[in-house]
Amino acid sequence: MPELRANKEKPNFDNNPKLIEAITEMRANFNADNQNKVINAALRCTFYVPATIMQQKKPTGQQEVVFDENNRAHMQEKVDVQTSARFILISNNKTNDKYFPVFTDKEELAKLKTDQPYQAFAMKFGDLAAITEQNPAVKGFVINPFHENLPFTQEMLTSIGQTLLKVKKEREAAANSAQGEQPGAGITHTVNSDPE
Repeated sequence: MPELRANKEKPNFDNNPKLIEAITEMRANFNADNQNKVINAALRCTFYVPATIMQQKKPTGQQEVVFDENNRAHMQEKVDVQTSARFILISNNKTNDKYFPVFTDKEELAKLKTDQPYQAFAMKFGDLAAITEQNPAVKGFVINPFHENLPFTQEMLTSIGQTLLKVKKEREAAANSAQGEQPGAGITHTVNSDPE
């Protein structure tokens, strides 16, 4: 199965085993610290996200020259081909909420059984959060729905985003104040050439 990318970054699945370990630890001993370890591990992961690829052919209203198998030229209407991806959704059996299924590895991805032919996109956590936020009909995404079954809801993603923004601002403020506290920073030195 070809691997498609959501952005130009090279996919890196190296952090995914750490996420699985963190989820296992959190489930064995649920507390805020273990929950934060899961979130921090997930932020560094790349996931496989299944999508159906569709191509639509649209006539342009223009003519183009094409050659047949006998190398004879004739005019034909020009057609533009547009490719789009439709992400597969799964439903929660109890609430009927819709989620994007995402997978940490190809073995987990293979557990997805659907009649729809699909391809897997490699997507980072931030990409998934952005797509989820753009789709209000989707409740969130769920990591390894057939094993770990760990959901990240819209509300959780909003909270994580706000926390990350707050931390970023705090770091920028600390960096700015640290620059002002360096020896000699902001100090001007003038030489008095008037001897007294």
